[in-house]
Amino acid sequence: MNGEKIPAVILAAGKGERLTSDGDRPKPLVPLLSLSLLERTILSCREAGIDEFFVVLGHRGEEIEPYLARWERHYHLSITPVKNTNWEEGNGTSALSCAPYLKTSFLLLMCDHLFDPGAISHLIAEEKAEGACSLLVDRRLERVFDREDATCVRVTEGRITAIGKGLSEADGIDTGIFLCRRFLFGALREARTQGDGSLSGGMRILARAGKLRAVDIEERSWLDIDTPQALREGRRLLMRSLGKPNEDGIVSRLFNRPISVRISAFLVTHPVFSRLTPNAISLVSFLLVLSSAYLFTLEGYWAIVAAGVLIELGSVVDGCDGEVARLTFRTSRFGAWCDTLLDRYGDTAVVIGITYGFSRFHTGPLVWVGGSLALSGFLLASYTKKEHVLRYGKPLSRSLWVLLIKRDLRLFALFLGALFGRPYLALIVMGFISHFGIGFLFWEGRERRN
Repeated sequence: MNGEKIPAVILAAGKGERLTSDGDRPKPLVPLLSLSLLERTILSCREAGIDEFFVVLGHRGEEIEPYLARWERHYHLSITPVKNTNWEEGNGTSALSCAPYLKTSFLLLMCDHLFDPGAISHLIAEEKAEGACSLLVDRRLERVFDREDATCVRVTEGRITAIGKGLSEADGIDTGIFLCRRFLFGALREARTQGDGSLSGGMRILARAGKLRAVDIEERSWLDIDTPQALREGRRLLMRSLGKPNEDGIVSRLFNRPISVRISAFLVTHPVFSRLTPNAISLVSFLLVLSSAYLFTLEGYWAIVAAGVLIELGSVVDGCDGEVARLTFRTSRFGAWCDTLLDRYGDTAVVIGITYGFSRFHTGPLVWVGGSLALSGFLLASYTKKEHVLRYGKPLSRSLWVLLIKRDLRLFALFLGALFGRPYLALIVMGFISHFGIGFLFWEGRERRN
């Protein structure tokens, strides 16, 4: 929006009686996989580059305000609490209470909505009409959770012409994520004088004036968390979002990820293990793989089986560091780099351990030649994939050869090799496959050059 810095207004003044009772914590502080609903909303906005917030408080606001001060310090954000003494009249009065603080366009969100952070960036990028507010609209009517309670919209040529619950002939669902102009406050005042203190009341006035625009949220996820059932759905939604469809290999998608997301959910909610940082989890994964490398050097079938189990467990836990980081908004470039380095050291240790263990009973230089070829294939496969993406600026294809040289399949193959008492054979096979995969990427790069 012409380089304009956009603040966010978050409405957190209501009772939320469908989700909580007076004996529970206030609705904005209800936890969802370690973070409260309000904290998760703030951090989702931060992912889109928003660093200034106005949080409207009402019911039990004195209990929420200390958290805002803590988050402001911890996350290095500007968070201003705004008290709304008229919050019982409707959420439109909560938005209106921010009028003295805002001189520019602003985002308007609900504290109890879970959404893909990319939705904010999408809304800002799609903003075109200076004379209108914009609302993210979900056109996937059949997929909306708790459709009966949802606020519906009717859209004509990109403009919202009607908005409200139980709207007939609806074209979409109001996601509760707006990009607003200051003239919204005039509409809210007008609606209030007419006895309607709701946000929808002000939006209906804008809609009648042709000043409310619809922006399709497309395939991005969101959820209005108003009930215990919706809270459970929010947990499932977050866990489903942890996968990486464009990056996960066959084993990760079918086996590792279904296990790792449950481990990650346990870790972030456990009073002790929640203190583990993503980098600490990366180190745990590395130590598991390192332990397997040692066991591969020992005699006996059961030592080899234990090594195989540890290497596969390390592969599963290797997914947890990124999952915990994404769940708690602690992703970092350093963390990703650290994870990559530890993976390479782990691969090296495993190859040396398997090769040494095999060489104790099969003498001759060819044993170490095979191990060296396997190691070079593993290391170069990782390097080649990253360089291919960097040089050509495009994601890797989902071809069979690309899937065959991914680390998840490589470690799983070594796990199977250990179960059958043939870890060195599995190592050599995966080493050859890695070199063939590197050749495929080289050929694909040559084709792209042409």
